Amino acid sequence: MTLDALLDALILIKTPAQAHAWLAALIVCGLAWWRGDRPERMAVSMILINWVITGLVDQIFWGGVIWGVVLIDGLLFAALYGLALRYPRWWIHGAGAFALLTFLSHFAAMLDPLILQWANATLRYLTSYGLLLTLLAGAVEAPLARRYEAWRARALA
Repeated sequence: MTLDALLDALILIKTPAQAHAWLAALIVCGLAWWRGDRPERMAVSMILINWVITGLVDQIFWGGVIWGVVLIDGLLFAALYGLALRYPRWWIHGAGAFALLTFLSHFAAMLDPLILQWANATLRYLTSYGLLLTLLAGAVEAPLARRYEAWRARALA
């Protein structure tokens, strides 16, 4: 990785809160990628793509709303919903719930102009941390799920 590539990546980090969130995301996603199975790895990809694209479009407003981020958060919820339908892992439902809360927080800010921007951003940070915690739980649970699936296959055979 060259210095120019590193500086280009730092464009996504504008505040200490964002730096902390990115550090937490990279640690949790790395652990989930290492310990997890296909659902965890798919979720890692979805979350990191969501965060990168959000960082690129979060300055584009139209009518006081960041429509790009609204769309991207909605797509993350839809992708996690699809993942929950495909894989029988409990943590995916929690991650999808946090993604839905993040998506709906945009509409709460649209409906009530008295909601302060920092309050909305704080809510989105909290739901993002909730999403990361459920992914972490999925990474911890993945070896147990593998053992259960092997036991179930032997029991049904």
